[in-house]
Amino acid sequence: MDDSTPHPAIDSAVHPGVRRPDPGRTRTRLELQAALGLLAGVIAMATICGAIIVSGWFAGVLWDPAERFFWAGAAAGGLMVASFAAAAFPGGDDDERAIFRIRLFVRIGLLLLVVAPTLCIGAMVADFYR
Repeated sequence: MDDSTPHPAIDSAVHPGVRRPDPGRTRTRLELQAALGLLAGVIAMATICGAIIVSGWFAGVLWDPAERFFWAGAAAGGLMVASFAAAAFPGGDDDERAIFRIRLFVRIGLLLLVVAPTLCIGAMVADFYR
């Protein structure tokens, strides 16, 4: 990029040819992503919990180290659902602050969406091969 071409991140007031995305549209798109993340997180945890209930497992039957990982995964799953719920929760008139909040909670939720099932399923596999 040469010096005559404006950088896309520079404010449009400085470079009138550069258009910034509309905060209202960005917020709407992010709210949809948060709601879909909440749906995916609830389905993932419900699937894991349902499979465990059907298998007849109950607390105390896993090998102790594996059970600790399982409960850490369950706690991470709860935090994941709470994070996506916080992202999907409507509120505030300030689009910029809402965009920041939604992005933060969606990123945390996506991280936990990977960590929670991995810990739970990994604990079950570790107990099986113990």
